[in-house]
Order: sequence, then structure tokens, then C-alpha cells
Amino acid sequence: MEEQTIRPYKWRDHIRSRPAMYIGQLNFYGYKQIVEYLFEEILEDALENPVFEITFLPENSFTIQITNTDTKKMLIRLKKLQKTDDQLSNLGLALFIVLNANATITVHDLPSIVIFHKQDNSFGFAASTSQETEKSIILTAKLDQEIFTDLELVYDQINPFLRQFAYLNPSLKIISTDKTTEELQRNVFYYPKGIFQQLDYYISQQAYGGTFMRVDIEAEINEYFYKIGISYSNIWPDKSVIKTYAGNIETYLGGSYKDGILEGLILAIRKIAEKENATILINKKLAKEQLIIIAAVSGADFIFKGSIRRELGMPKLKKDVKKLVYEETTNYFNSNPEVKEKIIHLFKKWPEYDFEN
Repeated sequence: MEEQTIRPYKWRDHIRSRPAMYIGQLNFYGYKQIVEYLFEEILEDALENPVFEITFLPENSFTIQITNTDTKKMLIRLKKLQKTDDQLSNLGLALFIVLNANATITVHDLPSIVIFHKQDNSFGFAASTSQETEKSIILTAKLDQEIFTDLELVYDQINPFLRQFAYLNPSLKIISTDKTTEELQRNVFYYPKGIFQQLDYYISQQAYGGTFMRVDIEAEINEYFYKIGISYSNIWPDKSVIKTYAGNIETYLGGSYKDGILEGLILAIRKIAEKENATILINKKLAKEQLIIIAAVSGADFIFKGSIRRELGMPKLKKDVKKLVYEETTNYFNSNPEVKEKIIHLFKKWPEYDFEN
């Protein structure tokens, strides 16, 4: 096989020439990836109770004002972006700057204002004396139609992503305002209890509402922090829901986290049935029929299966989660005998009737 020579791209040129390598599709899904990477990076430097205030403007323009974050760390990130070698760092900021038109980042780092601006494919700093009374970061940009040729930034399409990001980051408040039309819209996404409030929402959306079992689990194991909300409905729900997240990524193809939760729950139900001398029939399919689970895990170095990063492949994590859920739900059943009775009844194997006799 002939040896190939790889051209040494500058990082900005490489992103610009191969955007799909970084964000997947050049559509709304891909644009959400840019915003997600950017938000995650900014949150790394956040102080207590950060606020992201996003305003959508006509002609696919928008501003993002960030308060309660470390402005000095943002300046360090921006200075790194001036490097011209192939070593790419601060991917979120890089994608935001390169894949948007007219991108500007203004850092109110008292007593100065520092402006990092993009003009064509060049970047530079400008500075002035600040009159601001609060440290903040303001990002402004316009959708680059050369890259996202058929995309429009539609307010109602963006808000579900913003809401979900707020569920997964409980300290964060996101304020979303639409000024693209004369009909002003504004939404505030702030969920101090995180995904447990999302579970509340899904329970409330069932036609008959209510739940006879609710377990909220929080634990830290081997540098991973777990939040797992489990609920069984009083009656057959309109639709069972199981949502698992690794960081801010929804693992909708399942994998280690989802499997660990289900296996731990099923094991706990089997064990309590054995102690009550009850014969039950339960497997993953049956266990999910009246079940709602919302679960998130945060930490570093997640391992995914496949190129789209939507299935977690971490056997050790699965083992830890299975043990955690088994222990927590077993304790819950033992402390709530009426729930234990209902769970056993739900999966009880009834004798077959001989209708001929």
C-alpha cells in the first residue's frame, strides 16, 4: 500500500474544510452539537449559579450573555485559540467561532473589556476601559449559511434542547428570549433538583397520573456521580419512558447504564418475591411496561459504542450501577411493605385456568 502524506492543516482551516467530522450532520442536529460543546466548556469555568441568557434575533443572529463565570479563564481559553499549530484545544469555542459568521466574544473582565472577534478567517483582540458593574461574557454570532445552507434557527425547535441541558445541569439557569418576531417569547429553564424534576414531569403527563413507587437515587462510585429516578405507574401508562444520559449525551441506544439499572431493579424484585415465597414472571420487556426511568451519570472518560456516541459500553460501570440499584430498591421495598406487595402482584405468575372443566 502506498504511503500517504497528510497535509498539516491549521485547526481553524481543518474545522472549516471538514465540519461534519466535528459535529456530524450539517443541520439542526449538528448545530446543537456546537452549542452543547460550547456550553460544556463554559460550565467548566462557572462560579456558583451560572446564568446563560440567550436572545434570538432576526436573520439567524443571536447573543448569549454569561454571568457567574470566571472571566480570567475565558481569556486564557481565547489566547490559546490564537495558536496556529495542529494542537486543538477548547473545541467548543473553536467550533462557535469558525462555524458561525460574525462571531464576537466580549469579556467584561473588570476594569477592562476584552473583545475577541472574527473577521473572515482571521482572529484578533481589542480592548477598552470597562464601564460595566458586573463581570460577564457576551457571545454574538450569525448562522453561517455557507455551511448550514438550509438551516433556520427556529425558537421552538431550540428550546427543548435548552430545557434538557438545564435538567442535566441543576446549578444552571437558562433564559431564552425570542425577538425574531413582534410576538415576544421568553422561557426560563431552571431545575435545582435536575432530572428528578424531569421525572416529575413525565409522571404528570400520564393520562391517569400518579405512581405507586418512586425511588430517587444519588450516589458517587469510582468518580462517577449517579442520579437515577425510578417510578412505576398506578395503571398502564400511555407510554413507558426510559431515558439515560452520560454527561449531556442521551444514550438512547441503551448500553451499560440502562442495562445496569434494569438488571439491578429486576434482581431486587426477584429477591423480594423469593422471600415472600411468591412466583413471579419478570424480564426486561415485562419490567418496562409500567416503568418510567430518568437517569444521568456525570464523570470523565465515557466509552461509547459506535460512531454516533449514543450507546455506552462500560462493563465496570454497568456492574456498579446494577449493585447500586439493587441495594437501593431493596431497601426501599423493605421500608415500604405496601409497595412491595403491589410490585409482587404486578409480576405474579397466575395459574393457568382449564376452561374445559
